[in-house]
Amino acid sequence: GNNDLDKPGSTELALRSMSSALNTDNPTIRRALEQKRSPAFGNTALYKRVFELADRAAAQPLPRALLPKIVLHSPKFTRKLTTEWFAQRVDERHQRCLTRAAALGNNATSQ
Repeated sequence: GNNDLDKPGSTELALRSMSSALNTDNPTIRRALEQKRSPAFGNTALYKRVFELADRAAAQPLPRALLPKIVLHSPKFTRKLTTEWFAQRVDERHQRCLTRAAALGNNATSQ
């Protein structure tokens, strides 16, 4: 159809302009970008090739994902906290829970 979803956005247009460097074609670019919210997107040839080119241009591996470092404000905070700090705390708690669950599972199977 002729709706806005069929029109390429700025990211897709930029990638299309690099299609020869990416060694891909427009339909392949579109299919990869349609997976943008899926974990599978990181496994697409397009994603891998874009980072290969970026790493080469930077002469070093570039980060694939970064946590935003937004400063959090609240009257209850007595120190500087960021979204990065919060995410790390959540991950640490999650890892502790997984460790405890594994330990409980091992105890249950050994009895």
